[in-house]
Amino acid sequence: MGLLTFTLIPLAQAADVPMASEAEQLKFEIQQLKLINDKQAQTLRQMEQRLYIVEQGGSTSSTQASQQKVAGKSDVVKEALPSASIDNMMEEEHALFSNDFTLELGMNYSHYDRKELVLEGFLALDAIFLGDISVDDISADIFTFDMTGRYNINDHWQLGVNIPFVYRESTFQRNINGVGAEASVNEAGLGDITLTSAYKLFTETENRPDIVWNLSIKTPSGSDPYGTSTVTKTVNNGGNSDQVTYPKELPTGSGLWSISNSLSFVKTTDPAIIFANLGYTYNFAGNFDDISSADGDQPGDVRLGNSFYYGLGMAFALNERMSTSLSFSQRISQNGETRLKGGSWQEIFGSNGNAATFNIGVTYALSEKLSMSTSLGLGLTPDAPDYSLSLKFPYRF
Repeated sequence: MGLLTFTLIPLAQAADVPMASEAEQLKFEIQQLKLINDKQAQTLRQMEQRLYIVEQGGSTSSTQASQQKVAGKSDVVKEALPSASIDNMMEEEHALFSNDFTLELGMNYSHYDRKELVLEGFLALDAIFLGDISVDDISADIFTFDMTGRYNINDHWQLGVNIPFVYRESTFQRNINGVGAEASVNEAGLGDITLTSAYKLFTETENRPDIVWNLSIKTPSGSDPYGTSTVTKTVNNGGNSDQVTYPKELPTGSGLWSISNSLSFVKTTDPAIIFANLGYTYNFAGNFDDISSADGDQPGDVRLGNSFYYGLGMAFALNERMSTSLSFSQRISQNGETRLKGGSWQEIFGSNGNAATFNIGVTYALSEKLSMSTSLGLGLTPDAPDYSLSLKFPYRF
């Protein structure tokens, strides 16, 4: 019996040797799988966070500040702030409340070219024209250099000011019966300073866009166009003569106070951002010592037509630094009115307007704080510029 007991003990120990080795091997493999699984889980979390950033238009650096460490769990993204490329678009089309102060330097160039065929005579037998045929051509180039400051009082309210400097040159041509007359005039000076306010009414949710209420007041700091005298230039050629009449000087502003009230909307979708705005501008009447181009002062009042405007478009973030946008905007203005001193208001025929523009924009983040925004506008109606180019450099403090 003792021999039996002695024999069984070594057999059991001999059986435990491979079992113990197998257990250790299994433990080792399980540990390795856990390490691999943890690494894969971490990679998966990073990919999920990156996907969320891309969908929300956020950047990696700004997201790190939005993460919260949960005990025993992974980092959880609480909020993704916009990337630099999306910031640029938001600042131009909507409002950006994430920076304390933004200083922006910009330049805009607009070109107008209008040709009119003028017939001075009559039709004989409804087919033959007897008289003079003239072609009037008016072209204008306007350069605006401006400085804009935006200060965020809090994460919902922003105040700003825009100070423009305007240079404009216009060329007037008249060609009748082969005799042409041409004259050009230019002007430079301070434009109309604009004060702005933006207030975020609602923050974007899954079913609601980001909504901002915008209010702006334009001051008559630029030179006004009323009472400007005209000059007539006469050209003689082979017994024929032609003359062109043009203003002695050009304005750099409207000369009137105006207030604009609008709402802007931004909604993040996949993979684009949709934006829109809707607004109304009211022009106050102003009194001037002279409102006529004729000789002598003719005091009176001027009231420009109020206007309704809207715009819509979409933007795409190409990468962390660059985004592009496509948009359409239109402004419809009513006829203006004048009133001589002691008289009644008279509507200015043909002073209404309909300016529609298609815009293509590209923004690029030069650094964390400095960006470049470019835009090309193509006029779709006669009252809009033929084309316009803008270049802006916002710097965020």
